[in-house]
Amino acid sequence: MVLRNVKGVLRAVACLLILMLIVPYVSATVDSDTIPKSNDPNAEDQPEAIASLKTHVAFVSESLDARMDGTIQYINTISNGTGAITLREIHDDYLVTASSIPLMQTAAEITEAREILNSKTREFSEETKARMIEFNGNSTAQKARIRESVNASSFARSTNDTRVLSLRNESSRLTVFNLESHDRTLTLRTLGKQGIDTTVAKNLSQQIDAQRSNLTAALTSKSSAALKITNARIKDLTHQFRETVADSRAAWELDMKRSTMMAIP
Repeated sequence: MVLRNVKGVLRAVACLLILMLIVPYVSATVDSDTIPKSNDPNAEDQPEAIASLKTHVAFVSESLDARMDGTIQYINTISNGTGAITLREIHDDYLVTASSIPLMQTAAEITEAREILNSKTREFSEETKARMIEFNGNSTAQKARIRESVNASSFARSTNDTRVLSLRNESSRLTVFNLESHDRTLTLRTLGKQGIDTTVAKNLSQQIDAQRSNLTAALTSKSSAALKITNARIKDLTHQFRETVADSRAAWELDMKRSTMMAIP
């Protein structure tokens, strides 16, 4: 009887060992798409699922933010401050979308935002390639500058440096808005020093700044719908501002060339 019990125990242990070997292998080789999903149509919109998705997107976006910043700094250096304008604009657009995600409450909203982020990432990559060719950039030096930017950002986050943009907070959209306002002020100041008429551009910048109250109201009420409407208004005004500035710069450069040609005896 004792022997029979011992054999039974040994057989049970053997089965358990086999399961321990097989289960991890199966789990590792099954494609995620083949794993049955919840039958609950609202499962993906459950608070814990949305929170996890937001955290993932914020982590990726913060990393890309640092990489974009490093690339912009490098292109700015090799072009003597003239080649990174479009890269900055794409970067700004990327941050507007990324910083709006913390207020979103459905997987569909976040998925749409992620598609925009992917599109902006591709735009940034193509623009970088063009500028690297134009200004004879060095990929090794570029990568080194990106590493410096990523490492600096990682260190700042590990020390809870409040100066570093956190895309996990609902207030990050307002932070991005204020950063863009500051950049517009610097742009207008530079144009003014060059003797360029900034009347129209300044008026557009003021109209964008006037959206701060709507933005704050959307964040306070935690309304992703209101934020989407305000973002659309800001996007339209920002597009007009950028076009006006670009036209003003082009006209100024043309005048400079004409003046140079006329000065040649």
